[in-house]
Amino acid sequence: MAIHKKPIDYIDIPAPQHSEGAYYRVVYGDVDWEENENFHRAIYVLMGYEEKIMYRRVAHILTTPNHPNDLSDFDKVMAAMTRLKDRNAVYNDKKRENQTSV
Repeated sequence: MAIHKKPIDYIDIPAPQHSEGAYYRVVYGDVDWEENENFHRAIYVLMGYEEKIMYRRVAHILTTPNHPNDLSDFDKVMAAMTRLKDRNAVYNDKKRENQTSV
């Protein structure tokens, strides 16, 4: 049984300091942590490498600044979360919990 439904929306953020082709995938979608078909809307972070998403590996979000812009991966991931929240009107999720995912 899948704990993630198809994402409603996501943003990929390059993370070359992890390895070449690595990225954070910041996702807005439905998740079922207890695997009992009780899905909830959430924003979560996955690691990707080239074309493969790692669903069972914890994303370790680096907090040290990157060069040349001096933003950390944490800053970029938080900005992506805010963009997803705004882009999908997450503020109204209670009303939309019973809608199906795209």
